[in-house]
Amino acid sequence: MEKKTASEKEVQKKVEVQKTKKKGVIRRILLKFWFRKKTGNGLEAKLGYDFKDPSFLAHALVHRSWLAGRDMPYWENNERLEFLGDSVLNMLVTEYLYSTYPHSPEGDLSKYKSAIVSGHALAKSAQDWDLGSYMRIGKCEVKAGGRSKESLLEDAFEAVVGAVYLDGGLDKCRKLLQKSHFPHIKSIIEGSEFKNFKSLLLEFRQARNQTPPEYAVVEESGPEHQKTFKMIVLLDGSEYGTGAGVSKKKAEQEAAHVALDRLVKEDEEKAAQKAAAKAAKVAAKAKTAAESAAAKPETAALVKNPPAKASAKPDAVSPATTKV
Repeated sequence: MEKKTASEKEVQKKVEVQKTKKKGVIRRILLKFWFRKKTGNGLEAKLGYDFKDPSFLAHALVHRSWLAGRDMPYWENNERLEFLGDSVLNMLVTEYLYSTYPHSPEGDLSKYKSAIVSGHALAKSAQDWDLGSYMRIGKCEVKAGGRSKESLLEDAFEAVVGAVYLDGGLDKCRKLLQKSHFPHIKSIIEGSEFKNFKSLLLEFRQARNQTPPEYAVVEESGPEHQKTFKMIVLLDGSEYGTGAGVSKKKAEQEAAHVALDRLVKEDEEKAAQKAAAKAAKVAAKAKTAAESAAAKPETAALVKNPPAKASAKPDAVSPATTKV
């Protein structure tokens, strides 16, 4: 078998690149046809944005599980668009918070942002679009409940933001979020389910000059595409809370929530014990005073009915008794 020269290898490489490009063009055309057949204009109507190039949106709906067993490169899934959308989303959320809360300190704005771009919050907005029903997902992932899985919806939401950015620019992304996600911000910030319990637990410890909490994975279960993590939180080396979730981040939040509830309960119990001890001390003191008073009735009587004070002036002498 003859060895290929360097020039022949270069020619073959160029031919393969051209084939890959042609396949990519064909796939984008097919994506457009699939997207129009699948959604009509329904999803764009929900988004409030009409794509000039629908292949961007179609690409945003391709989950990596759908590529399994297909002659398609890995980068044809929506993860690159998710990466882009994540950055665009963070920038626009930061811009919104900066202008909407002009008197809030940087620390509060960071907490707000953390809640607003959390997976739970993004999945909620994705559900408003019914995004899961439009996605291309592998059969195994569908059987595992992938269309309603929070992590999948979160990624798809960011991918859609990235698709809108590529198709229409930053201002179109801003309008998309103003219509779909920003109206939820007040309820997100005020809702207890969106609290960052890891941050709250850290602040609780710092306020008492205590060491920060530590987190550790104690168990991983389930298939690679649907893992569940079990985490514990350690305070001064002692386990204080356990949490489980589809990601380490979620498991940590749950563990921190459990630990924080336990610490607050312990503080309340200590406060109640302190109040009870104080009340017992006051009652004992009152009892001692009462017993002391009962042992000296004459003293108690004098205290209750003190004698009348003697007059400071001498009695006037009667004229009838005056001797001549």
